[in-house]
Amino acid sequence: MFRFFYIIGLLIKYAFIYLLLKLNLYKKPKPKLLRNFFEEAGGSFIKFGQILALRVDFLPKEYALEMIDMFDNVGTFSYDDVKSIFIQELGALPEKIFKDFQKEPFASASFGQVHGAKLENDHIVAVKVQRPGIEEKVNVDFLIISILAIIADLFFKIDALTWKEFTAEFKKWTRQELDYRVEATNMNIIRKNAASNTNIVVPKTFPHLSTRRILVADYIEGIPLSRVLRGFKDGRLTPEDLKDMGIDIKKVPRTFTYELLREFFLDDIFHADPHPGNILILAEGKIALLDFGIVGQSVTHNKADFIKFTKSAAESNHARATFHFANYSSDELRSIVGSAIPASFSEEEVEGFMKQLADHFSRSVFKITQANRKNLADLKTDYAMVFLEIVKAAKKLKIRFPKEATLFFRTIVIVGLLAKQLDKDFKPTEEVKRFFKDFPEEVLLENVPEQAPFKRINREKALEQLNSWLSYLVEIDPSLYKIVKENLKAYN
Repeated sequence: MFRFFYIIGLLIKYAFIYLLLKLNLYKKPKPKLLRNFFEEAGGSFIKFGQILALRVDFLPKEYALEMIDMFDNVGTFSYDDVKSIFIQELGALPEKIFKDFQKEPFASASFGQVHGAKLENDHIVAVKVQRPGIEEKVNVDFLIISILAIIADLFFKIDALTWKEFTAEFKKWTRQELDYRVEATNMNIIRKNAASNTNIVVPKTFPHLSTRRILVADYIEGIPLSRVLRGFKDGRLTPEDLKDMGIDIKKVPRTFTYELLREFFLDDIFHADPHPGNILILAEGKIALLDFGIVGQSVTHNKADFIKFTKSAAESNHARATFHFANYSSDELRSIVGSAIPASFSEEEVEGFMKQLADHFSRSVFKITQANRKNLADLKTDYAMVFLEIVKAAKKLKIRFPKEATLFFRTIVIVGLLAKQLDKDFKPTEEVKRFFKDFPEEVLLENVPEQAPFKRINREKALEQLNSWLSYLVEIDPSLYKIVKENLKAYN
């Protein structure tokens, strides 16, 4: 109950500060103000803010950059609490299980803290122990965040995804993060898959010592990317300093992007939480990945079109890219159009109609990219913002990315945002082209099934939905309305 009133008090405090800011009676950058609120709230709010930072379709870039490196300033919990958790989970004290166990943690966060330890064979490990009572605090946070999401949906609508949907997604991820067995499983799968990439290190876990609230894994010595970014920001660190340590910081985003693409297209599971604290910089151009509480799955639906879209987009083949983008994600529209057209017409004719719609979309995308070309060159916008404009244009065609693809692009976007702080010349498209050079499109397509036929629905229902869509197009996009209307005449 104390937690509930504490958060409510913070909300009132920051609402008052925001009012003073609007009245020019208080001066502080708005992104910094939002970050301060999440840091003071702690607990699940830190995680919520970090995940929110991955959603550039929710937050402007300056907010995302400010919040991605939020500092979790929660204190450590006592060694007595650690011993109690070990007794409950493993039935023995840490000093009975390990040859040496450091009572003072070397890292601490909202959900747990990490201790150094040695196994009987002198192998050094990191032992993550969950914070006592965290599940109860998280449930209180969930309640408040859910209430705030309802309010946000009323007053701060977002086109891409409702706040309620985003909150539901966040709660699902957080519950998974509270079960270290899930993280251990994810870590083992990605570690095995990443063995072919010599530039990536993933810690090995020790299942016989890991439980729901304790996770034991290899200790890896490295420099957290979060520390590097803070050093760049306050001037205590420069790229030249890192070079003297044998580290080329420009390689970090390239290495991570390549690995992300490899995981997504080849392994069907990928690390989806590229927070700077989860990336360790190692010598010889290597990086280590930590914290596998949030992972994404590759697309299974229309994967062939998704592969073709990704490659075409990287090569700036806009016509081909937009066709496969529309073809990949327009199931709802294909089902409505295909069901509205009498079954006496062939599926090829339905696809011909869909191709005309894709061609219209392609022209819209060309206009968007042309309009943004100068802004991209002047760094007044970035590819993430342009992509979101394209997503909005796609909605006119009832095109909506499945969750798996959305999570993948979110991860790509946040890596791009981080990369610009490390290397202003970084271009994600170049890394995509490099990946497709190593893994050609035809090779990736070998075991991918072709697109499934559209799912037919009741024709009367399809016509009703089609007419509703046309009414929407009359005002939003008259030229598209004309294309659809003219085509439909042939099927009446």
